[in-house]
Amino acid sequence: MILSIVAFIMIAAIIICLLKNKTSPVVAFIIFPLVATIGLAIFTNTFGNIGSKGEQLNAIFTWATDGVKLTMNNAVLFLFSITYFGIMNEKGLFDPIINFLVKRSGKNAVLIYISTALIALVGQLDGATATTYLVTIPVMLPIYKRFKMSILQMLAIIGGITGVWNMLPWGGTIIRTSSVLEGFGVIATPQELWKEVLPLQIIGTLLVIIMAVYFGKRDNKRAADSNESIEVETKKEVNDFKLFSWIKNLALTVITIGLMIKFPKTPSYFIFLVATGMALLLNFKDGKDQLKMMEKNASVAFGTAGTFLAAGVFLGIFKESGMTKSLADILIYIFPTFLLPQIGRVLGAMGSAVGIAFSSDLYYYSLVPVVIETVQKLGVSPKSIALAMLIGQNVGSIVNPCIPTTFLAVGLAGVELKDHIKFTLKYLLLISAILIVIGIFIGLL
Repeated sequence: MILSIVAFIMIAAIIICLLKNKTSPVVAFIIFPLVATIGLAIFTNTFGNIGSKGEQLNAIFTWATDGVKLTMNNAVLFLFSITYFGIMNEKGLFDPIINFLVKRSGKNAVLIYISTALIALVGQLDGATATTYLVTIPVMLPIYKRFKMSILQMLAIIGGITGVWNMLPWGGTIIRTSSVLEGFGVIATPQELWKEVLPLQIIGTLLVIIMAVYFGKRDNKRAADSNESIEVETKKEVNDFKLFSWIKNLALTVITIGLMIKFPKTPSYFIFLVATGMALLLNFKDGKDQLKMMEKNASVAFGTAGTFLAAGVFLGIFKESGMTKSLADILIYIFPTFLLPQIGRVLGAMGSAVGIAFSSDLYYYSLVPVVIETVQKLGVSPKSIALAMLIGQNVGSIVNPCIPTTFLAVGLAGVELKDHIKFTLKYLLLISAILIVIGIFIGLL
């Protein structure tokens, strides 16, 4: 019982500290589990079966280091994937597509909403939601304002696409899922998980397009009645020299993604490590320029990679100390028996709402392991549960106040967070539920 109480207090303390910005995720995920378990070892007999107090402390450090080993590869993957796509954005790989979509939208509200969705999809290819918002919102916002179209509807479209396509093999959430599954003995690389959810990503995109058509027809009359013209500031068209550079970077990106699909057993971090080296070599003349580009992406890349490593400490201790099992036992006790096998699917369908109370790290490293531990005892596949919860949480990521990029989105759009959540949540919940039902129907979940 004391282990469950301490585990609950630890998670609550992490949530409160992160929500109130009292500490960084790196500090929270390292210090809190160490303090909790070391305190249990010194002042109680919770880990008495291990041996002496010294042996218990040694075991705690082993749990922590083993956890770091689980997340090490994924931290390296994120480090180099973010750097790679940072280079591609810097060199304007996605600019021609964005320019084309903006110009072809005209004054047709349906096309404007669809173009918004497609631009967001292009922006999300780097696996970073911040990039998506920075690419999409500043470009499209003047159009929406000029034609008096709904900014909240624009954010709903962007959020839907962002959520659906945030499940790329170099994205943080699917990397976290892979790490958690590995902790339960299920070896599934981010590439393998992505291949399984890809059909649902395609279906999710179609659902967002349908939503875009619905919103567009609602606003079409308002846009058609406007006499304003579209003059959106975008990057200049590429000249012949830049066109060669663009083709070169496009080819490198296609090859990189193709290798990940063709060789799913090859570590993703190795593919992106090599791709980043090639991107630096092809796009920058000397070492100084290459170093500057690395430094430009360092804050995001190293910050998140550091969080992954710190989360490994939490994940290792959380599971190996027995905290996951103890909380799972409580969950089994309080939940109706007939609902327990479906708990992962239910949480997946409601992921947009459930995720509001959790940061991404806490969702994947605390809630998901507890649910997996619970259903595993009932013979339910850990992977199916993890994928269901992955889908649900991702779809609703833009309404999650525990994720900093949510504030970036509403800040760029100039809307209130409460208005955004109130409007957008219902649409994202519907998409989550439909994807979970389809996933069950096709045998994925």
